[in-house]
This record gives sequence, C-alpha cells and structure tokens, in this order.
Amino acid sequence: MGLGLFPMLPLLPACDFGSDEFNDARAGSDADSSGSKVAMGASQTGAFRHPGLVLADADFARIREHIVAGAQPWSNWWSKMCADSISSLDSKPNPQEGVYRATNAGVMYRDIQRAYCLALRWKLSGDTDYADKAVETLDAWSGKLKEVWTKPPGSGAHEDWTGFLLGGMQGHQWAQVGEIMRTYPGWAPQNLARFQNMLVKVFVGLSSGWLTGVTDLGQHREANTSWDMAALCGTMAIGIFCDRHDLYMQAYDYYTANNRGNDRKTFNTGALVHGVYFMHPGHFGQWQEAGRDQGHATLGMSLGGVLLEMAWNQGDDLYALHNNRFLAAAEYVARCNLKDEAGNTYPMPFVPKRESVNQSFQNFRGAWEPIYNHYVNRMGLAAPNVERMIALCESNQWANSDDLMFTTLTHRRAPYAGPMKAPSGLTAVGVGGRAVLSWWGSTGATGYQVGRSTAANGPFSVIGTAKSGETLTLADTPPAGTWFYRVTALGADKADSGRSSTAVRIVLPGELRYAMPLDDGSGKAARGWRVDGAGRKVQLDAALASGTGWGNGRSSGKAIALDGNESSVELPAGLFQDLDDFTLAMWVNLKSVAWDSCLMFVGQDNQNYMLLLPAADRLRFSISAGRGEMTVTAPAPLPTGLWVHVAVTLQDTTAKLYVDGKLEATDDSILLSPRQIGDQIRRLGRTDVHRALDGSLQDFRLYSGALSAAEIASLMR
Repeated sequence: MGLGLFPMLPLLPACDFGSDEFNDARAGSDADSSGSKVAMGASQTGAFRHPGLVLADADFARIREHIVAGAQPWSNWWSKMCADSISSLDSKPNPQEGVYRATNAGVMYRDIQRAYCLALRWKLSGDTDYADKAVETLDAWSGKLKEVWTKPPGSGAHEDWTGFLLGGMQGHQWAQVGEIMRTYPGWAPQNLARFQNMLVKVFVGLSSGWLTGVTDLGQHREANTSWDMAALCGTMAIGIFCDRHDLYMQAYDYYTANNRGNDRKTFNTGALVHGVYFMHPGHFGQWQEAGRDQGHATLGMSLGGVLLEMAWNQGDDLYALHNNRFLAAAEYVARCNLKDEAGNTYPMPFVPKRESVNQSFQNFRGAWEPIYNHYVNRMGLAAPNVERMIALCESNQWANSDDLMFTTLTHRRAPYAGPMKAPSGLTAVGVGGRAVLSWWGSTGATGYQVGRSTAANGPFSVIGTAKSGETLTLADTPPAGTWFYRVTALGADKADSGRSSTAVRIVLPGELRYAMPLDDGSGKAARGWRVDGAGRKVQLDAALASGTGWGNGRSSGKAIALDGNESSVELPAGLFQDLDDFTLAMWVNLKSVAWDSCLMFVGQDNQNYMLLLPAADRLRFSISAGRGEMTVTAPAPLPTGLWVHVAVTLQDTTAKLYVDGKLEATDDSILLSPRQIGDQIRRLGRTDVHRALDGSLQDFRLYSGALSAAEIASLMR
C-alpha cells in the first residue's frame, strides 16, 4: 500500500482558531449523570466510580422516583419487566464450559439477559431474592466457563471469526451485570473476584486483543466499525468493573485515536474519526457501515451509546468529542431508517469508498435511548431524527443478543427543562466561493435565523432561516471580504427567542492563514504567523525535529535543511481543521529524490491524511479517509539541484498542482478536504515511518481558499 500507511502522533488539543471539530476529548465532563460537577474523569485520575458502567447510583435513584410516582413510561416498563419470565425467580442458570456462536451461544445470551433483569429488579425494588438469583447466575458461570469462540475445537464449521464479537458484546454485558451486583453485600467477595477473573481470562484476550490487532489467534484484518465498537465496549466495561485502568485507557485512546506518542500504533474504524469518515453540511456524519446495511449501522449506534455512557459515568465526556461527531453519525443513521410522509426513504448524501448507501430497514434495536437522552434530555441539544427513532423503537423491550434490554426503563430521562440553549457548534467553511454554515440546534426551538455582519459584534442582518427538524445548514455567497455569521434560536413565544450562537469569522474567497518564511538561520524552531479566529496576526512557531538544520537560501539568507534521515518541521496544531478550499505553497530544493520522501504529511493517522510527494516518478498530491486515496498527479517528478516553487489548490472538488507557477495537473473528483481528515500529525519534510526529505525548504504558506493561477505565479516574485 506504499505511503498509505503511517503510524500516529498523540491527539493534540486544538488551537483557539476555527472549529473545535478535531479537539481532544475533555478529561472531565461538566456534570455526571446526576448533574453534579466533577473535576476530572477516570482517564486522568486513574480512579473509577462504582457502580459506573451504563448505570450509576444516581440513575437508579432517578428511575425509582419515576416508578414510585407512577410516571410514564417508566412505570409501564417496570411492570412489563416484572411480568416477563426473563426476571422470574423460577428458572435456573445453565452455565457452559465453552460457548460458541455456531452452537450454544443462545444459552449464554439468555442467562446474561436474565441476570441483568434480575439485577435491575433488585436494584430498583430492594428485594434481595432477585439479588440472590442474579448472583447465583454469575457464580454458576464464573465457576465453569473457560472459553468463548466461533466454533468448538475440532469443528468443521465455517470460521467467520465472530468469536471476537462474543468477547466484546457479551463481555461488556456480563460486566454490566457484575457492576450492578458489586454493591450487594450478599455477593461473597471471593465469588466477585472469581467473576472478575473469569471476564479477564475468557473475554479480555478477545476484546483487548482485537484492538491491539494481535491475539492468540493471530492478527485480525481491518473490519467494519461494529466489530471495533464491540471490542471497545468489552474492553472498557471489563476495565471499569475489574479496576483495570490500562484496559479503560486502551479503549479510551483507541476511540479518540490517541497514540500517546507511539508512532507505530494504529487504529481502525472504531476510532471516531474513521467510523464517521465524512461530515456533510449540517453536521450530518456519514457512518462507515451506512454503505453495508442498516442492521450493522444501527448496531454501531447501540454499542456507541453504551461506550459513551460508560465513559460519561466515569467523568469523561466522549459524547462531545469532535463537536458532537457521534451525534452527527446518529442523526445520519437514524435518517437512513426513516421515511417521509409519503412513505419514501429520504435521499441521503453519500461519499462512497467502495459502496453506495444501503437503506435496508433495521430500526428495531433499542439503540437510541442513551443517545437521545444524553444529547436532548441531558444537554438540551436538538436531535430530530434520533427523536423520531425513539418513538418507533420504544416498543423494543426485547433486545437481540447484541443489545441491552429495557433501555427505555433504564435510560429515559425526563424532558429537558432548562432554559433553551443557543445554537452551538457553529462552523463556517469556504467551499467554491461560498460560506457553508452548519450548527447544532436547541431543544425547544421552533426555527433559526442566520445573520451576517462585517463585525463580530454586529449588527447582523438576517440572510436566511431554517426550520426545526431540518438539517441545519445554510450556504451563503456574499461579496468578497471578511464576514461574521451567527445563528439565533427562535422559541414558541417571544419570551423564548433571541438566543444567539457565538459569531464565527470567514474571509471569502480566502486569506493567508499561516506563513512561515523558513529563513531564520538558527534555532530549534521556525518562526511563523497565523491569523486567529478574531482576524488577529499572532506568532505561532513550528518546532524543528532532530537533525533539522539551516542551509543556504534561494538568493541570500538561510533555508531549512533536511538531512534525508529523521529531520522535519513540526507544524502547529489547528491550521487545517476548518479548511475545505485551500492553497498550500512552498519553495523546494532537492538534493535527491527517493520514492518515499515527502514534502508534507498532514492527517489524523495512517488512514486519514493528505500528503505531497516529490516522488521519483511523478509529483503528486493525495488525500485519504481510509480505503483508497484521491490523487492529482503531475506528469514528471520534481527536478533536483535547483529551487522549485510547488503549490496545491483545492476548490470544491477540483485540485490543481503547480510547479514554478505553471499548472501541471488537475483532477475534478477530489471529494475530501483537510477538515474531513483531522490534523493530529502535521509535518513538512517527512512521514512517520519513512526517511526525511533530502533537501531544503523555504517560504511555506497556507491559504484558506484556492488562489488563481495568476496569484500562484505572483508567489514566485
């Protein structure tokens, strides 16, 4: 796969410029499930709160209050669970020494569901008969289970490797039951420890091993997102229940694509930026399995809700990661499973990798309650498509083996009752000369007004509106200049109107956003200047990696000299985060050209990246969001032994390559842009795993917007 695979750098906090779309997960959430303030989450403290998987003590108190008050839908679902044979005291556990998806997995599924419902009945009623019955099930299985896998040893059945899914999905489900029951005084400490030991010995090797890519069964292949999500849930849940902070952090870092400085560590589709690999206008996030089928796409929603709620109950807010990127996916997947008033599927925006959107209907999962009740009822955001799925799926008391049961009982929260919030997450990106706006709506809003101004503080003129329930986006084509936009939420009455977002700034058709002359002549950093979100020019230097020095410049002065080994220029974070249309340009003087040398590498990791290669055969620019690059290629490589000016522009879907001011190549099918891929890694002169460039660089520039051919030519003066 050549230069398509590179390890990663740590996920770094974004600068104070542009959108927050690729910011790191917060170390601590603003509030836990009870609304109490917390300082830091388990990712920083290393300490766990118990019980603290998908349900915390505050959740049980909330549910009990609703049941006692006879409130709906809690009272109804409590009655249904109590009347269901799944929570009866009559049946006995049926533990197995080995559980295999091809034969007897249904036995374990049933006992997990039964133990979970028994644990809920005890925790919500206080009746210890149900606690004893739940513990009986846990003890029976921990005393016998030795293996879970796809098929029994020696079986000639087809091997589809789905035993890994047992390790993740059923591993987390067993841990959910154990986490509830750990507070029961009647569970003998030695039996609790034996149950924990069983989860570590039988399940962790599969779930954690899947995430590392290497298990006792060999190295796994890249798989669809639901496989990774299953492993993430199993690893995080068992980590919390067994007080294994290393397992918790493995799942946390994988989901956030944070390699903690290990350049060789890689992540697959369970990392959020890969699972949601394309952001359409209106914060509409295309889920990786939307092109597979909706059964697996909704499974990703189910497992995602579990993962994010567990982290939330440990004080880590992964729900908010990358500007609520998981909510963007949930809205997209929900829309795929809905129909309009005429009974037709909705047309869906879709950027293909190898497939087209598959809107087969699988909306029966109990996947949506955690998602809806966090974003809407807990946080006051609008999620109209997820809200419609809640109404369709509430009747799903029975989960299949993939999902938890009775999620309406356990996760439904009272409707958001706080003051209506202002629209949030507003972004403005330049695309083809237009300002494309996207924002998150507000619970209770009836509509939105979009305002434009020449100043951050206004006054703002209304240029458009949007209705609640719609995809919240607007494209504006103002005259060239600097513009500020804000969005105001409108309420059902005048008293509820007038809530406005923070204003965002954009310059059309573009501006010089970062300049680095690379002519300092000494030091371990190169001076650079960028334009911040308020339009101010601020100094922002770039670090020089080991082996990077200074050589002769083009005419006089100095230039960055790269040693062809490990030298590079480490660009500041945040430069590329909100860029669609862009221009980058630099002067290059190559001593020699190797096939793996690189002028620039920017991306989240080894799947999401863009790079500029001088190449021994031909100069090329490539951008990727996994599973294939989009590329524009010049007819020849860069020459050696002389200074050459190189520039790349992207406007809408058209990319152009220039050499010494001359257009060398054009491609009109580039669907990706820098803001889609992230910028955890930002380097001039080297990738992560290959040799550095052998040559010198000067005058690096990054523009928002695509410069014209004449403007590119003027950079050579």
